[in-house]
Amino acid sequence: MENKQLIKKYALSIYSIGKKENVLEEIESGIRVVDFLYKQSSIFRYFLLTKKISEKNKKLILLDILKDRCSPYVLELIYIIIEKGDIKSLSAIINRFFVFVSNEADIIPVRIITPSELDNNTNKDLIGKIESKLNKKVNAKNEVDPKIIGGVKLMIGNKVIDGSVSHQLRKIKNALEQV
Repeated sequence: MENKQLIKKYALSIYSIGKKENVLEEIESGIRVVDFLYKQSSIFRYFLLTKKISEKNKKLILLDILKDRCSPYVLELIYIIIEKGDIKSLSAIINRFFVFVSNEADIIPVRIITPSELDNNTNKDLIGKIESKLNKKVNAKNEVDPKIIGGVKLMIGNKVIDGSVSHQLRKIKNALEQV
């Protein structure tokens, strides 16, 4: 079980430094790089989590591969997390950091769930329509779920707007069962 207070402390620390030093965009960009690597590369995750590589060597390797892609603040955060043995919480720390960024920027997180991958134009149009309806910027994450058959399911904050075919079929089934 991850320590939520510890995760919040790390995320708030890097966020606060970014605000104070006026380098939040640079930090955010670096954290996106680390997040991408952590989620997409099992080798990168293994490298961070293994005890077979010393902390010193991990730091040297991280510096070598990330120095041109990440803020020194992001590297320092990762070093501290490694030293303290909290590297397993990296993904949760990154997610919490983005919550702070979204709250500050008044950006609403939106999950767009479709039965197949959306092309770029459709995705941009949908995001534009959502932003115009909400009068706010959105941070949209697209997910594919073939079980919804067709249509779109939106999760806006803690609200669900289900325009999927599977939802419509369930409603029809329930109505027929009532007859």
